[in-house]
Amino acid sequence: VIVLTNKEFALLHLLLRREGDVLSRAQIASEVWDMNFDSDTNVVDVAIKRLRSKVDLPYPVKLIHTVRGIGYVCEVRPCDASLP
Repeated sequence: VIVLTNKEFALLHLLLRREGDVLSRAQIASEVWDMNFDSDTNVVDVAIKRLRSKVDLPYPVKLIHTVRGIGYVCEVRPCDASLP
C-alpha cells in the first residue's frame, strides 16, 4: 500500500493521465494547485521529490523522470538494454 496525500495523488494522476508527455512545471502547477507558476517557487519540485520517494525509490523501475530545463515525464524506461 502506498499512502499519498491528496496533492500527491492529484500529481500522480496527472502524470499517469499524460503518460509520455513532458509536462512543464507551469502546467503541473496549474493543473494540480490551480495556480500560476512562479519561477521563484519550488513547490512542484518538492512535490515531485516526495512523490518519487513513495512510488519510485522503493522499486527498481522508475516512472517519474526529469526532463532538464523543461519539467517532468511519466513513462516506463528500460533499466538495462542487456536485460531480456
